Amino acid sequence: MSLIVAGIEMGGTGCKVAISGENGQYDSQYSLQILTTTSENTLNAMYNWLGSKKLERPFVALGIACFRSIDLDKTNLNEPIAFETDVNAPTVIEVALQGDASLAYITIGTDVSINLIIETHSVHGLMHPKDAHIQCQGLSIE
Repeated sequence: MSLIVAGIEMGGTGCKVAISGENGQYDSQYSLQILTTTSENTLNAMYNWLGSKKLERPFVALGIACFRSIDLDKTNLNEPIAFETDVNAPTVIEVALQGDASLAYITIGTDVSINLIIETHSVHGLMHPKDAHIQCQGLSIE
């Protein structure tokens, strides 16, 4: 059974697409960075690139990490799809690599993002702990 997988990371200014080798290794020949323009242009570029590379490197699953919600249309895809937010995806990997069942993962960038994994399950939906643009007051001793 093939262990080749494809991954998509969708950010606000760019998207990355890659297809692994047989043992999960990264190969720059099978990766693409796309400047985000319109949704239609960006998604078409990803879809067309994956379609053109699939003959050379037939992937059996697709993982997507996205910073915003998307309308996922699976009608043209025959592979299983794993979908996570851009914060949940690295948290899931951390749990898998560390062997922990529960973890809190916090990133600080344009906003503060938090993901919780409790007993190997990501917290999703209305309970998703997303914080944005929190103003922090310094302590008087600072």
